Amino acid sequence: MGPAAKMHMLRPRSSRHRHRSLRRTLLAAALVVGAPLAIVAAVQAALPATGASFTFHDHAMAGKNWHIDFRIDPKNARKIATLVVYSQQCKGTVAKTGIPISDAGVIAASGGLEGDGLWEVNATFKAPTTLVGTMRVRRANCDTGALSFPNAITGDGHTGHSHGGGGHDHGPKDPDFESASPRQRRQASALHRGVLRTWRGVTVAKAERLGWVQNPTSTRQTLGMFHTYNRRYENDKRILDARRPESLVFWRPASGQPVILGPMFRVPAGRRPSFAGPIPIYHNHGDNVKNLMTHVWLVRGSKSAWMNCLPVRALEQYNPAFKWMPGGNDQGQVGDPC
Repeated sequence: MGPAAKMHMLRPRSSRHRHRSLRRTLLAAALVVGAPLAIVAAVQAALPATGASFTFHDHAMAGKNWHIDFRIDPKNARKIATLVVYSQQCKGTVAKTGIPISDAGVIAASGGLEGDGLWEVNATFKAPTTLVGTMRVRRANCDTGALSFPNAITGDGHTGHSHGGGGHDHGPKDPDFESASPRQRRQASALHRGVLRTWRGVTVAKAERLGWVQNPTSTRQTLGMFHTYNRRYENDKRILDARRPESLVFWRPASGQPVILGPMFRVPAGRRPSFAGPIPIYHNHGDNVKNLMTHVWLVRGSKSAWMNCLPVRALEQYNPAFKWMPGGNDQGQVGDPC
């Protein structure tokens, strides 16, 4: 054997050969103990429960409020049914559906804003009930930077959820009239006036004659909010029409007849309607992943009308028949008094 041949035999293996050998060794070891590598990786991945909801918000700085809301698909833990991103600073709201979650529990999503600009979300499930990450919204003259939600989002697997300060939340409580344009404010006020003209003093009996049906699960409630639904209007593809709301919200007192509080409007989940700009506060409830909803209350003043909570004082002033009492149905959601 010549010198060249001897040198070839003594040459170290390439890194590719070493890595290939290492993979074979690890796979063999895993098979010996009965745990293939794929299964080991799957055990280490953190995924949420199906139907879980996760929310975080920061409303501490005037003009820079923001929040983010994740709703997991009720049948698939590797899919976000609805993602809502909101930035008051950069005047951006996004609602997206069907966003994948990787096998390792990672969310990486981005896209364009209406008009111009970009949004992005990067998050990881550290545990089935803990989601951490950042969101960012950018426009030509605005950049929120990376807004983090560290170790603060938890979900209970169904409709309730907690956030940085504890409690329940479906987005900000106050409508954003400040950053809305004059035209958007006029649109919000016009819809509010239409609601007052159409629904003031309407009874449950009249609503039923007009086609609204009570939710069967709410008819047994002795106190609190309940909804009636109009299936024809839910499928008419008309949105934010004062005369054709998808739902009417009533309050059942301890005694006496229910009192109407106002309509609830549904819009398809996905692209946010341009109507009234940032003023409507859209949310959903648990496993309702096809639609988002917003309320317009029967009160004086458009700001109170668009509150994302129950404006108790304004409702009582407008309709003396309404008297709020604690402990009613739908508490902890939009039924929280404010």
